Amino acid sequence: RNVTEAIALDRENGNTLWQEAIKKEMDAVKIAFKVLEPDEQIPPGYQKISCHMIFTVKMENFRRKARYVADGHKTEAPATLTYSSVVGRETVRIALTIAALNDLEVKSADIENAYLNAPSKEKIWVVLGPEWGEDAGKKAILVRALYGCRSAGAAFRSHLAECLRSIGY
Repeated sequence: RNVTEAIALDRENGNTLWQEAIKKEMDAVKIAFKVLEPDEQIPPGYQKISCHMIFTVKMENFRRKARYVADGHKTEAPATLTYSSVVGRETVRIALTIAALNDLEVKSADIENAYLNAPSKEKIWVVLGPEWGEDAGKKAILVRALYGCRSAGAAFRSHLAECLRSIGY
């Protein structure tokens, strides 16, 4: 349920599987935050939120996975658009059928920690928890989209569209 329990499980099992999963996630997610100096003030208009870890075991290889997410449901909805559509199953099937009928090559990709590539559209700050190591207890502002934020999906979709347009799509 939390970092303390994950570390206790590792100790009980004589391994570091959860600690390694937490470290891997925190190494990836740190770019989403600007840690403030002790004398630095939170900019005006920013909302305070909390964040937490979500833990799971991947069934294909029993790998431990930790995901650091924002408690965005506790914030006021931003004035900007937060909705981001998802492609429907039927649309994918039609596209694959058209590709097969026209002997086209289909390519796909997985963008790891996708939301972290997009700038944040929300003005949010957080007090860093124990998973942050020596930065625990410090204040930080969110500079990139983070899972759990209300506008993270829309921010990523907008960023991806901009990137694709810049290369001619």
